[in-house]
Amino acid sequence: MKHIVLLAFCTIQTAWAQTDYKATTIPATLKENAHAVVREHETVFTVKSIGEAQTYNRTVITVLDEQGDGQAKRTEWYDKLSKITNFEGALYDAGGKLIRKLKKADISDYSTYSDYNFFDDDRYKTASFPKQPSYPYTVEFIVETTERNLMAYPTWAPQNEEFLAIEHATFTVNMPANLALRYKERNLPNAAVVTTTTDGGKTFVWKLSNIPAVEFEPHSPPVQEQLPVVYTAPTDFEVQDYKGKLTTWSDLGAFYNSLNDNRDRIPDALRQQVIELTKNETTTAGKVRKLYSFLQSQTRYVSIQLGIGGWQTIEAEKVAMNKYGDCKALTNYMKALLKTVGVPSYPALVRAGDSEPDALIDFPSFQFNHVILCVPDKRDTLFLECTDGHNPMGYLSDFTGNRHALLILPAGSHLIKTPVYQPTDNRQLRQIVVNVTEQGDATADARTRFTGLQHDKYSAIIHNMSRDEQRSWLIKHTSIPAFELNTFALTEEPGAIPAATANLKLAIRRWATISGTRLFLPLNLMSALGPAAPMTHPRKAPLKLGTEYDYDDSDTVTYQLPKGYTPEYQIEPVTISSKFGQYTAQLKLDGDRVIYTRHITMHGGTFPAAAYTEWVDFRKKVAKADRMQLVFVKSN
Repeated sequence: MKHIVLLAFCTIQTAWAQTDYKATTIPATLKENAHAVVREHETVFTVKSIGEAQTYNRTVITVLDEQGDGQAKRTEWYDKLSKITNFEGALYDAGGKLIRKLKKADISDYSTYSDYNFFDDDRYKTASFPKQPSYPYTVEFIVETTERNLMAYPTWAPQNEEFLAIEHATFTVNMPANLALRYKERNLPNAAVVTTTTDGGKTFVWKLSNIPAVEFEPHSPPVQEQLPVVYTAPTDFEVQDYKGKLTTWSDLGAFYNSLNDNRDRIPDALRQQVIELTKNETTTAGKVRKLYSFLQSQTRYVSIQLGIGGWQTIEAEKVAMNKYGDCKALTNYMKALLKTVGVPSYPALVRAGDSEPDALIDFPSFQFNHVILCVPDKRDTLFLECTDGHNPMGYLSDFTGNRHALLILPAGSHLIKTPVYQPTDNRQLRQIVVNVTEQGDATADARTRFTGLQHDKYSAIIHNMSRDEQRSWLIKHTSIPAFELNTFALTEEPGAIPAATANLKLAIRRWATISGTRLFLPLNLMSALGPAAPMTHPRKAPLKLGTEYDYDDSDTVTYQLPKGYTPEYQIEPVTISSKFGQYTAQLKLDGDRVIYTRHITMHGGTFPAAAYTEWVDFRKKVAKADRMQLVFVKSN
């Protein structure tokens, strides 16, 4: 299921080259740190009725260097509920002189059909100007569309990336008298100017001027939290004869129910099969486990994007017959299987993706792109990802974990929070035995157990890669300077917090350095962290450490040294503590053996901008400790 991006149409006469597009007129402050400057960005969104709207969009962008060449391309999406009525483009030189216009043959029209988009009526038109021999140059695009799917209104973000400046930008929304606009503003210098038209409608206008380019700082919040953006949404809408209201999350849930009501019936033969399959299960969890395994073994995922198919499921009977479905269909099918054995469950709409920001919880709207299933079980709740044939029951990973979801109930749909995976859920437990030779070479036998979010990438390579591809991946992601991977084995353990184990046998060249009678031995073989990049200017953005920083790592490395070496000095235990995590490392000497133990627990979160200096200091200390080596002297 996709997030529906709404664009529409407003007819405005085009007049090429009547505006001054000379690059020399761009203020110097806008060229600073910019690869391109938006000279004009004009969007007019006109709602004609509860079920139809039009959009006019004109953008003029001056490209300053090679990194800005991507701005010379325009892509516009459409489907059977939307239509591109005009697509124009023009290219100008540095002096603003028209070089050429887009011809019809320059505009390509493609289907988005792919192997996983088995049913898809989405298409897109795209055009671009060829790379120019010199900079700067200017491109202009005009696109006009009509839309008959008003579940979602457009989001306006003229400055949607770093190194892009804005000279002028306007966003106009025209609403008829009988319909109200809902909107949310972020990072804007001025609020909307609202006027009433002669027929009782309202016009909303937002303007931006002279907004300099920005460069995102390391570990800063998502673009939507830093740059100007306006979200809009309807209060009443209609699509394909379905009418809806949208002022609360409960309204959205009621509309979703109206689209998908009475689509959970399954054939009688399947009903009897399900009852037989679960007859010995006495608990909710046991029934869910049996039927979730059945779902995974009997169905496969395909994307279905036909008309309102982004939100309306195909019937459970058809899934039973065809053995495939999209996230809505497979979730609905699993819900129907559970209903057969008396286990209630409810779909939950979520914005999925490990890099996707959370939903705007104070702005009810169609922000979601995925559906999962929620199964209440006394004081516990199971969440089921129904599109993955290998996913452990009850585990969501960072694809849909740690965010808000809209729980769809018969009445009173509301936001809930999906499971949060703590550092103790996301563990790396590593044990390595290393035999060091007189020449400094070594052999290592490494066993690592990954749990929770740290397990995910290993699960993916287990199920999606060939043996040779797995080998190549392991070599690429093993942080040892010079080694050979002799043998490896990968295994997986399902569970609410799943685990994967990697066993590696390595031959390492020159791990220890021999200098005369001394042997220099680095202690951290596979888990060393590097420092964080320091800021060269006062930081502005908050420090945001995502779920990849919620982890707990333990390493025990046992080194077997050549005979006759003794340590030249003792290394004291290291302890580093901060708001970002805790680190310890220590050594134990046992004859010719050295046992190195390292433990680090990290905590993600959002911290004030001033905390970045502490973050750099913490990472610097950890990196220094991870580079620690012990010097041995060979006795006579």
